[in-house]
Amino acid sequence: MKPEMPQALHPLWEQATKALAENRSADAANLLQRFVRAAPGHASAWNNLGVALRRLKRWEAAAACFARGIGLSGGDTEAAYSNLGNALRDLGRFAAAETAFRRALDRGGSAGTRYNLSLLLRDMNRVDEALALISPLIAAEPGNRQREWDYSLMLLQKGDWERGFAAYEARWSLPEVPSFASSRPQWDGAPLAGRTLLLLSEQGMGDAIQFARYVPLIVRDGGRVAMQVRKPLLSLFAAAPALAGVELVASDAPLPPHDLCLPLISLMRVLKARPETLPPPLAVDLPPDRLAEAEKIFPPRAGRRRVGIVWAGSPGHRNDRNRSTELASFRPLFAHPGLDIYSFQVGDRARDLAETGIGVLVADLAPRISDFLDSALLMRQMDLIVAVDTGPVHLAGSLGVPAVVVMPFAVDWRWGEKGATTPWYPSLRLVRQPRQGDWESAFAQAMTMIGPPAAQPAAPPPAAKPAAKPTRKKEKR
Repeated sequence: MKPEMPQALHPLWEQATKALAENRSADAANLLQRFVRAAPGHASAWNNLGVALRRLKRWEAAAACFARGIGLSGGDTEAAYSNLGNALRDLGRFAAAETAFRRALDRGGSAGTRYNLSLLLRDMNRVDEALALISPLIAAEPGNRQREWDYSLMLLQKGDWERGFAAYEARWSLPEVPSFASSRPQWDGAPLAGRTLLLLSEQGMGDAIQFARYVPLIVRDGGRVAMQVRKPLLSLFAAAPALAGVELVASDAPLPPHDLCLPLISLMRVLKARPETLPPPLAVDLPPDRLAEAEKIFPPRAGRRRVGIVWAGSPGHRNDRNRSTELASFRPLFAHPGLDIYSFQVGDRARDLAETGIGVLVADLAPRISDFLDSALLMRQMDLIVAVDTGPVHLAGSLGVPAVVVMPFAVDWRWGEKGATTPWYPSLRLVRQPRQGDWESAFAQAMTMIGPPAAQPAAPPPAAKPAAKPTRKKEKR
C-alpha cells in the first residue's frame, strides 16, 4: 500500500524507491533526505533512508533514522525493528540490538528477523542459540547460499568441521566472492595418479599461511601439485621445506597447465580435517645470512625486551571494523619502561605513527618490509608480538615467536568460542574483549601476560670521599 503523502511528493518517492531497489544507495539517500525534510512525519521514508545509509556504512545515522521512524505513527513495524537491530549490531551495541530484534519477533517473527537475530547471537558467542534459530531456516530454504554461509561459520565455531566445511562451499555463490579462475574439475581427494593439481588462492594472506599446512598431506602418487600464492608470500613459502615439491605460482600470473583444481581452504573439506588432528604450523627455514643482517638492525637488548606490534588488518576484511583498533589502544604497552617497541604495521595504517605522534615511542619497520619473508626475518628478532587478529599473527605462530593476539568479542570461527590458547599455533596466547568494543580491558589483560619490567640492579652506593688531610697552620714569624 502506497504511503499517504502530499501529491507533490509522489514523484520524489518513486525516484527514491527505484534507486533503493537498484542498490543506488547514495542516490537513494539524497532523494530520501529531500523527502523527509518535506514530510518529516512519514515513517516509511525514515526507514528507507536508514536502509540506504546502512548500505553506505553510515551506521550511526542509519540507527537514528530507524529509531526516528519507529517513533512515528505506524512506524513500529517488524521490519523497522529488525532494521534497527541490524544497525545496532553494526555499531557493536549488542544488548540494544537484541532488544530491537526481540521486539521485531513480537511483531511477526519472519524468517528474515530470525536470521538477523541468529547473526547477532553468533557475534555474542551464543552459538547454540544462533544455530537453533538458523537451522530451521536452512532446512526450509536450502538454496539460500547467504544463510548457508553464515550457518557454516556457526558450525565451524562450534568445532563441527565436517558439516561446517561442507556448508562453507556456499562462499562461491556470494556476490562479493569472485569465482575461481580455473574451469578444470575439482579434486575429490583421490590420489593424483600422475595428474597435476592446482590449488587456487583465496581469501587473506593469513589464511594462506594457516591452511598451507594441509598441502603436504595431498597424496600425489606420481602426480604434481602447483599452488597459486599472492606475491608477498612467495619468498616465505619458497623457504618452507614442506612445500619443496610444490610449484609456487604468483596469483596474478597465467595459470600453469593442470588437470584438477581446488580452492586452498576447500582442502579442509576434501581431506576431512578435524580440530583434534591438526597438522603442525607451516615451518620455514630462514636464510642464516639474512637473519644475521636483520639482527644488526637492532640495538643490543641490554636487559630490555623487543616487542613488535600490529594494530590494523586489511580494510577489506568483512569484520575489520571490529578486529582492527586504534594505535592508542596500545598505550599501556608504550608506558612499559622495559620494552623497545617496533611496528610491523604496513599499508595505509602505518601512517598512524606519524599522524598520532606515537612514532616517537615506536620504531617503524615498515620501510624494511616488502614481503612476508622480510617480516619473518625481523620478527625472529622479537621477544614478543602483540597484535590484533590479522596476517602477522599467523606468521608469528608459524615461526614459533610468542605472540599475544588481542581480539574483539565477536571472534572469527578459527579461534573457537573461548580459551586463551589455540591448537593452531602453540606460541600464541589469545585475549578476548569482555564486551564488544572494550579494547581497554582487553589490553589491560594483555599487559598481565607481558609482565612487569625486569628488576634493575640496585645502583651501588656512592663511594666514600677520602678524609681531608689536616692543614698545618703556618706560624707567624
